[in-house]
Amino acid sequence: MSHRRRLAAIAGATAAVALIAGCSAVATAPAAEAPQPSAHRSSAPLSAPVQRTTPPAAPAATKVAAPASQSPAPTPAAPAAAAACVGTPAGAKHVYVSISEQHLWACTGTTLLTEAPVTTGASALTNVHDATPTGTFAITGKIRNTVLAGSDVNGPWNDPVQYWMPFVGGDGFHDASWQTFPLGSPLYTTQGSHGCIHLSLATIATVFGWADVGTPVTIRA
Repeated sequence: MSHRRRLAAIAGATAAVALIAGCSAVATAPAAEAPQPSAHRSSAPLSAPVQRTTPPAAPAATKVAAPASQSPAPTPAAPAAAAACVGTPAGAKHVYVSISEQHLWACTGTTLLTEAPVTTGASALTNVHDATPTGTFAITGKIRNTVLAGSDVNGPWNDPVQYWMPFVGGDGFHDASWQTFPLGSPLYTTQGSHGCIHLSLATIATVFGWADVGTPVTIRA
C-alpha cells in the first residue's frame, strides 16, 4: 500500500484532516368460546304407564363420515450452510471476498447472511499500486455519510459515500454511486478502485448494520 497518498477525512459538517494510504476513495471524514346451554330433561307428568303393543322402531343408523386425512404442516427448513462459510466458528461473524470471483460473502458461523458482487482494486494499472490487498484483516471503523478523498499520479478524487468501513490502512468497504460498470465485472482490473471494495448501496447497508468493529475480513486472490 502506497504511503505517498494524502487523504482528507471529512465527517458530516465537521471537517477533519487525516493522512491515510490506499483506497479508490479513502476516508475523509431505530374469543373465548361461547358457553353452551345446559341440557334440560323435561319431567313427564305422572300418569298410568302406557302399554306399548309393539316395540318402538330402532332408530336408523347414522353414518359418520371418517375424518379426512390431513397432511402434517411442513417444517421450515433450517438455513443452509454456505460453502463459503464452512470453517467459520459457530456464532462468529466473518466477511470473505474473492478477487478472482469479484464476490463477497458475509457469514455468521456457517450460516450465510448475504452474498453479493463487488468491485476491487484496479490491479492491472502499472503506474500506481491499486490492487486490493489479500490476507485476513479486521474492520477498524464504521462511519456514515462521509467523503473519501485522496490523490495519486493520475490526479485527485473526492467521493461522497453513505457507508464506510475501513479494514486495513486506507482500504475498506463502501458504496460507489459514481461507478459506471456493473459490480462483479472483469473491468475492475483497469477501472476498479484504488484498493477499496465497492458494494451496492443495499449490500453495504446490510453488512454495515450487521458487522462489528473487529469483525474479521479475509480477502483471497
